[in-house]
Order: sequence, then C-alpha cells, then structure tokens
Amino acid sequence: MSSNLMMSLRSLHNLKHLVVFLILLSEVTKADVLNNGMNEELHERLTTKKNYSPFVRPVKTHDSAVLLFMNLSLIQILDVVRHSHKPNILKDEKRQIIITNAWVNLDWKDHNFTWDPMEHGNVTAGGDWDLASSSSTLVVVNYDGTVVWRPPIIFKSQCEINVEYFPFDMQNCSMKIGCWTYHGLLIDLRHTSQKARSQASFDNCRSQINHAMDLSMFTTDVQWDLISVSARRNIEFYPCCTEPYLDITFYIILRRKPLFFGVNVICPCISISILTVLVFYLPADSREKISLSMSILIALTVFFLLVFEISPPTSLVVPLIVKFLLFTMVLIIFSTIATVVVLNVRTRSPDTHKISPWIRRIFIDTFPKILFIKRYEHFDTYSFRKRLKSPNNNRRFNSIQTFTNGNVNILTGLSPEQLERSLDKVRETILYFRQQEEWNKVKHSDRVTIRSEWKYVAFVIDRLLLWIFIGTTAIGKLTFPFCIMCTFVHAPMLYVNARALTASTAHAVDAINVTRLSCETKLT
Repeated sequence: MSSNLMMSLRSLHNLKHLVVFLILLSEVTKADVLNNGMNEELHERLTTKKNYSPFVRPVKTHDSAVLLFMNLSLIQILDVVRHSHKPNILKDEKRQIIITNAWVNLDWKDHNFTWDPMEHGNVTAGGDWDLASSSSTLVVVNYDGTVVWRPPIIFKSQCEINVEYFPFDMQNCSMKIGCWTYHGLLIDLRHTSQKARSQASFDNCRSQINHAMDLSMFTTDVQWDLISVSARRNIEFYPCCTEPYLDITFYIILRRKPLFFGVNVICPCISISILTVLVFYLPADSREKISLSMSILIALTVFFLLVFEISPPTSLVVPLIVKFLLFTMVLIIFSTIATVVVLNVRTRSPDTHKISPWIRRIFIDTFPKILFIKRYEHFDTYSFRKRLKSPNNNRRFNSIQTFTNGNVNILTGLSPEQLERSLDKVRETILYFRQQEEWNKVKHSDRVTIRSEWKYVAFVIDRLLLWIFIGTTAIGKLTFPFCIMCTFVHAPMLYVNARALTASTAHAVDAINVTRLSCETKLT
C-alpha cells in the first residue's frame, strides 16, 4: 500500500515539472511571435508608410552631407595575375589585376529609421532589411538610425605588377574606393578608424591609415605573403567640377613565396650548369664531349620553354629568373664552342699545323705550372736543329770529310802529337754520327711528337676552361642566393624581413594609427 502511494506521489511530481515546462515553452513561443510581429510592424511603418526609397540620400535637407564610414575585412587573396587566360590573349595581356575576396563594412545614419524601443517591445535592432535593391545582402538597422551593411564582394582591381625580381618579387597593389555620383560635400566618406573625430562638419583633411583592414577572418595564400595593408583618404579636384571628390585608397603589399620556383626551377637549373662544368673534366680523347654539350644545351632549351609558361610575360623588364636561365644558357653555349675548339686542337696533324714557339711557351711550359699539371716531357727539336746548323758543327763536318777522304796509312809514323790530333778528329766523327743518328730518329718520329704536343695543348686548354667555368659558376650562382649579378641583391625578397600578416597574428600588430596629412582650406 505504501509503495503504491509513493509511486503515485512521484508521478504527480513529474507531472508538475512537465506542466511548468510547457507553460515556459508557451511563454517563450509567445514572446518570439510577439517580437516577430513587432519587427514586421516596425518594418512596415518605417518603409512602406514613409514611402522609403533606396535611391534618395538619407538627409533632412538637400545640402546636408551623409557621413559614410567604410572599412574592408579581407578574406582571401584569390589571384594576382598579369594577364587572364582567355583565347584572346592580345586583348587581355595588358590587364594587370589583383583578385581579392572581402567584406565591405559600411556604416551611416538614416533619420528615416529611428524609433523609440519602448513603444515597439524593446526592439533596438530592426533585423535584416532589404534596403539596397541592387544587392542580395541585407542591412541591419538600429533604433538610433545607424545602418550597417556588410556585403561580400570579389574585387578585381588594377595592380601594376613588377616582375623584375621574379620569383623574389614584392607587389604593391591598390584599390581605390569612392563615390563618383556625389561629390564630397554630399557624401563625406571616411575610414572607420576616424569615427572618433568630430562628425559635425566636413572633414577637409587627407589622412594616412596604417593597418587599415580587418584580418580576423583572413585566409593565408599558398603563393603570396601579406606584408602590410594601409589606406589613404584622398581629396581630389577634377577639371569638370569645383567640388571635392573623396576616395579611400587601400594599399596591399604582397611578397611572393619563392619555394616552388626554387625547388622546381632554380635547383634543376643549377644541376644543369654543374653538368656543364663536367664537360671539361671529360678527357679530350673521348668522342662524347660534344654529344654531352649538345645534350645539356637541348635539355636547358626545353627547360627554358617550361619556365616561360609559368613566368609572367612582360616586355618592360627581364625577370630575375629569366636572367638566371640566360646566364646558364650562355655558359652552356660557350662550353659547347670551347669543346669544339678543344677537339679541333686535339685532332691537329703535322701536315696542317706546326706548333709555334709562343704556343709551346704558353701551353707547354707556363700553364702546366699554374694549373698543377704534370709537365710534358718533349725533345727540343727546334734547339737541336739550331745546334746542327751552327758554324762549329759545319766546321766539324768539313774536317771529318777531309779526314775520311785521305789515306788511312798516313797514321803510320806519326808523332804522338799528330796521333792525338787524329784521335780527336775520330772522336768528333763518332759524336757527329751519334747526333746524326739521333736526328734521324727525331725526323722519323717528328709526326708522332707533334701530335702528342697538340694533344697535350688540348688537355691544358681543357683543364684551364674547367677552372674558369668552376669559378664563373661559383661567382654567378653561389655568391648571392640564386642570383647571378651583384644588382640582384636589391630584390625586395632578399632584404625585407617583414613578418607576414595572418589572422592569428593580426591582433599582435600595432593599433590603427591615423595620421592627418594636408588639409584643404577652400571648399565649395
């Protein structure tokens, strides 16, 4: 009996909680329905009954100015292109644009949208209202007349792209936003950071704004680093009109990420240039020297065509990477020409070419010492010929002829002095015949000797070019990172150490700083 009573009391307790929950749910639903009704009634009263038109400036008098605050929330950098990839290249190649995805933050006051929240169920914001008929983005209206509009827009703005230091380049792109329908005395355009300034009168001063974009939702790009975003409020006078026209120009500084081009372009190019050096290490006797040179030249030519497809086309400057490739191509062409010269020297014969004394003095006697090459052991045929043609040698030959033409019996009965002189002539005769035998050997092997000397000269030239190319390649490619001329160190990528801006680091930058520049004193 007691257990049944306890179960009944527990059921009543749970039923009580259920009833309370249903009552609260009905009250919340009733409040939501009431608020929705209030919003609909408020929207109907403020727009339909007052015959609101989005094409009329929200001012009380026709000569009053609308104070419009503007800012950009940068979402993503979609592309930075020098030309669009369309069939009509001749038409589009001059287009230099930056494509960005951003939200435009616009705030202004509209006296038509003011109400007392106490009279409309404490409604302080009118929700999302469609006040701009040309856009699908709604606006938020507050009870004090403040209108907030946040339309997402994909901007395609002109950007003069400088590819001189590509792929180590930085680009300074700008977006000029202003009103061309109304002059500045009718729409006073200001940056959002200038809200603290007095809003009672027209702002007649130009301003410089640092960190001028909201980067809280910015998505980093795979090709570009965002270095800085700034803005400038300009007051322009045009020949057509005496009134000032206002605009806010945003400046976006981008730095290219060179990793892709370094791995896929510059490193293979350096490898090809190293192969060029190895051409001169290949012995001149090898018939594959010219084949290796031509193969390297063809490989670089094909590689150059591939690079041309990914590099921005321009006729104003020569990009850094193109200079790098041209430098390598010049080295390879010169190595091919030098290889042809070396092979020509290597195959020279005594019938067509004689080694002159200055060639022997430079390439056989001097350069081997400088290049630490084992000297060529050669017989000095030139000195030997000169010695054989000397007057002393001629007199010796004549005396030998006189001695040999006489009678051998004259030695009989000679005195010791005469016999000694006769023995001297015999010695000279023996020496002469020895030299004559050596000379005959030289004449017999002269063709072989000249060929060997030309081979040695070709080897010395090959080794000399090897060291020249090693030094040139080291200076051209290793002195400065991936640069080939001293002026290339002026590439912005190599000396600008600014940290890239991201959504996570945006809060760490300095606060928005507004600097007032020159002011206009006379405005119509």
